[in-house]
Amino acid sequence: MKKVGLALLALVIALALGFYINPQINPSHTTPYLALTSEKQSPAPDEGEILQRVILYGDAGHSSIEPWQASLAKIAERASIAPAKTAVVALGDNIYYRGYPNKEEGQQDFDEDQLESISYLDAQLKIASVSGAALYLVPGNHDWYATEIDGQGQHIAQYAIDHKVNASLQPWRPGEQPLPRAVDLPAVSLVFLDSEWMLQATPENYTAALLVLADEIKRIRKQYPQNLILVNAHHPMETMGQHAGYLTHFGYWLFIKVIYSLYDVDQDIQHPDYARFINDLNTIFAQSDRIIYAAGHEHSLQVFGSADGKAPEYKLVSGAGNTSKVSGVWHTDNTRFALSQEGFMELAITASGVYLSIYDIYHNDAVAEFWLDMTALH
Repeated sequence: MKKVGLALLALVIALALGFYINPQINPSHTTPYLALTSEKQSPAPDEGEILQRVILYGDAGHSSIEPWQASLAKIAERASIAPAKTAVVALGDNIYYRGYPNKEEGQQDFDEDQLESISYLDAQLKIASVSGAALYLVPGNHDWYATEIDGQGQHIAQYAIDHKVNASLQPWRPGEQPLPRAVDLPAVSLVFLDSEWMLQATPENYTAALLVLADEIKRIRKQYPQNLILVNAHHPMETMGQHAGYLTHFGYWLFIKVIYSLYDVDQDIQHPDYARFINDLNTIFAQSDRIIYAAGHEHSLQVFGSADGKAPEYKLVSGAGNTSKVSGVWHTDNTRFALSQEGFMELAITASGVYLSIYDIYHNDAVAEFWLDMTALH
């Protein structure tokens, strides 16, 4: 027992020193990294050409409502340009650290700490109130740490009623399994996955979710052959950040090593369950085309092209919704863009293509914008 106590003490000291010293062990793109191949950078489409705008952000679950989190305020400003043809998608981890609070037996009202957690969610729902645009939220692993997401889903549904806005948790439905669900909009079909639920699901439920996803992809391509298919989930299919083992600070490295030594963690792409998830998605998407996969989880902004000429043509990571959570990022041969700053992404879908703009909170204009190459691969 004495040895265990000394080991724990040494661990605490090492962690404290690691986070205090916090030297960089790998470089990070704190300014925009851009490496386009066949993508065109300009000109941007006129507002009248845009059939549908989709704004993507994630991991904003520690955001203040007063003063309003900078990225959320900027998202609302962008969504207000044309709310009737704008959808905002929150890509998970809507409440840090343990999701929507559960009341203890006999507890009548939420306590102060619980109300603060709920305020992180309300800060995001405010986007729908201010802009009038539709807001869709998908759950992340931190949302599921509450053991269930019913509380969050019900809160969002009640908020939508009280404030007369279009806001919902997707693909959640009360009393149902969160199987993949699609919302068809002009020029784009939004497909929502609960990736944390899928990673933790029984083999039967996991298989059922894949079958539903495959059927939805086929249905959309048949009913809306020209639509972009935008699949939204929390866990990325590709990344060059900490969830791929790329750690930019010693403190992160030490923390991850300790956590991995204590738990069988499936939140990183090297984990067999996560790797299977990515492989199964690739198999389904490869049967179609004009697919973009968007996720959060990684606290940075990243754009990846296709490495094998198959769908998804692009994989986006937009999980930099809060500066306090932003983490380092690097690039691979597939990387088109990478940035470690608070911000978000915006897709403008037109009759002639898809235009991607990436914003941070430090510049009025986009820090990068270009046309996505959605046709050359097929």
